Amino acid sequence: MPMTSKLFLAAERTFHAAGLKPKDASAILSKLESEFGVAASIEGGMLTLKQGDTIFSVGQMLQSYSQKFPRDFYGSAGTVNFKDDLAGDNAAKVRFIRENGLPAWDALPVNEKSAGARRVVTDQIPHAGMKRSEYQRLSLSEKSKLSGEIGPVGIERILARK
Repeated sequence: MPMTSKLFLAAERTFHAAGLKPKDASAILSKLESEFGVAASIEGGMLTLKQGDTIFSVGQMLQSYSQKFPRDFYGSAGTVNFKDDLAGDNAAKVRFIRENGLPAWDALPVNEKSAGARRVVTDQIPHAGMKRSEYQRLSLSEKSKLSGEIGPVGIERILARK
């Protein structure tokens, strides 16, 4: 189905209901279609995702997609990497400052293109199949998260690769 305003609004509502804040809902739907053959449509006012005759659980599909492509969403798993992650949500900004302090808020880069963004997040998506050079470019928080997911043996394997 071509991208219409109704489809876009249904996607936005569905993403937000799933607890995700997409950077560009239409780009996500386009990627689902071009790379995975998943077609988006509206049935009964709700977003429906199909691959051939198979109808997917939209919530599960979006959670899987967001884990594979976390950079397509603002924030991930409750983390705040950029001020833009909390754009338009003043209550969340106040909560962040209350919990972490004003210096932590001031230290956050505005977005992924900001000067200080490289120290927060890299263009690499952490995964067990990384090369040593890719792993070394990760931020400390990304290395820590990956280590928690794959363990010390997995990190040793990454560091052994050229």
